[in-house]
Amino acid sequence: MTMKMFTMAVVLTVGIAYAQNSSGTIDKFVIAGAAAKKAMTREINADTAEKITNACIDYAKQHNIAVSVFILNPTGQIVHAHRMDGQVPINVETALLKAKSVLYTRDSTHARANMVANNLALQLRWSDIGVFPTSGGLPIVVDDQMIGAIGVGGSNQDEECAYAALTSVVGPQPPLAPKLPPTPAPPQARP
Repeated sequence: MTMKMFTMAVVLTVGIAYAQNSSGTIDKFVIAGAAAKKAMTREINADTAEKITNACIDYAKQHNIAVSVFILNPTGQIVHAHRMDGQVPINVETALLKAKSVLYTRDSTHARANMVANNLALQLRWSDIGVFPTSGGLPIVVDDQMIGAIGVGGSNQDEECAYAALTSVVGPQPPLAPKLPPTPAPPQARP
């Protein structure tokens, strides 16, 4: 065996081992086979989207809240959606806006909210492209790849609901954005 053949064998063996290890986790959460070939992307499958939605609904019931949930694939198509009883149209719409915002920014809507806090010019710039900087939208990440987005609306625990659902179904996710301290109220003018 020549040195060149030996080197090629090692590279091939390492490549195969890397491919098996790097795709092992993600494969159970994304579309595969003919569906993946047709979509030409790695995206969340319907079964996983439904499981995440159900986990978020379970969280909401445990915390005595109601939510609307949207799971989108990386190109913005709805994979799964659910509206719990008592949700009004704005709850449903904000859940969808949060999921769409994640697709534009590739990070959480809470992180965007922190970026635009106290910056009206930046808020206006983001709103022009449809980014909704309010917590409750998170990327769905497996093996450092975003396979979709979740948007939750309708409660005061939207982000926590989404995060709990993601971590319970697909495993560890990027850490949540920090909560900023409340903005002090501007001084009132005296008469």
